[in-house]
Amino acid sequence: MSAIKNAVLWIMANTGIDEMLLEAARAFIATSIAVALGLGIPLLDISGNDFRVVISAGLAACLQVVVRALNPEDSKFGVGKAKAARADEKAATESTAHITGSAIDTDGDGIADELAGTLADENHPEMHNS
Repeated sequence: MSAIKNAVLWIMANTGIDEMLLEAARAFIATSIAVALGLGIPLLDISGNDFRVVISAGLAACLQVVVRALNPEDSKFGVGKAKAARADEKAATESTAHITGSAIDTDGDGIADELAGTLADENHPEMHNS
């Protein structure tokens, strides 16, 4: 039983499936209630045919969440990308953002152009002698 628990915990920690399921549940509930109220179906007294209509609308709303989750490039909860990889990418982006600060980095090497120019001048002191 602990193997199943460990597997579920690993999935929750390393994939976006848990976020996808929560988002799908939110879409299902919100759409189902909206359709029921829109059709004038009493929420506490749903009959057989009404129940099928409400459930069908909820399932249709979940499809867009599932399609988005199956996209590995989706930054929200793409199944193809692990949370750890997304966190590493975000941390790398944030760590280089403070290096350039307000300086301009036009060549995209992560070093501000002013700093790169200073480094180049230090490597070639003969340029200052002219």
